[in-house]
Amino acid sequence: MNTSPTRCGLSRSERVGLLVHRQLDRRLSRLGVWLMRRTRGSLADRFRVHALVLSTIGRRTRQVRDVVLQYFPDGDAFVIVAANDGAASDPGWHLNLIASGRAEVEIGGRRTPVVPVRLEQDEASAWWARILERSPDYERYARATTRRFPIVRLVPTA
Repeated sequence: MNTSPTRCGLSRSERVGLLVHRQLDRRLSRLGVWLMRRTRGSLADRFRVHALVLSTIGRRTRQVRDVVLQYFPDGDAFVIVAANDGAASDPGWHLNLIASGRAEVEIGGRRTPVVPVRLEQDEASAWWARILERSPDYERYARATTRRFPIVRLVPTA
């Protein structure tokens, strides 16, 4: 698990693939949010992926920041991984989420306020196995960096 990674490295094609993926994520993020809202998440459902729109407040700009993320259900809560496609730094949404201590998730057109709870090492390790079962791409992200991926539970407050 990349909360304690063993760096195996990536092949050249995997590195290029991640680079392209990161660039597409960066350039198409707004479109993804629009599509998720427009289709009420049914687009993600077609790919059998649980996806949500996370709305945070920018820690510097104080503006609302929206991003589409894969999530893993945990009862009424949602578990997310700050993998950032295997980049060397945590994603901006994670930094904003931790700085504000609150956010909103949108699933199927329904908005829910949440608070983040970062999972401790033991629980994060248990979740990592479940995450890899559901979404094996995270293994490739883990091999791309030595950074520990924060795993966060978003707990509804309403």
